[in-house]
Amino acid sequence: MALIIQGLFLDFGPVDLDQNYIDAFGRNLKSLRLKAGSTQEKLAEYCNVDFTQIGRYERGIRSPSLTSIRKLANALKIHPKDLLDFDF
Repeated sequence: MALIIQGLFLDFGPVDLDQNYIDAFGRNLKSLRLKAGSTQEKLAEYCNVDFTQIGRYERGIRSPSLTSIRKLANALKIHPKDLLDFDF
């Protein structure tokens, strides 16, 4: 996918590859959440987001910001890099 803004050409890379990362992040988040014994509702409460947002992350519908990744990691008592340590 590419975008031209005022004569600048920006290449965002293959969209499918981005979605693969988002999907893998979601699967990893769910696995770590379950391993921690947390529900989507409890995790969302700690992160101060609606519980449906956690479901969107886990299903690969949305990707979290860096701030959200930090909040998720704190809630799960893990290092933020653990959320990004996945295979796809």
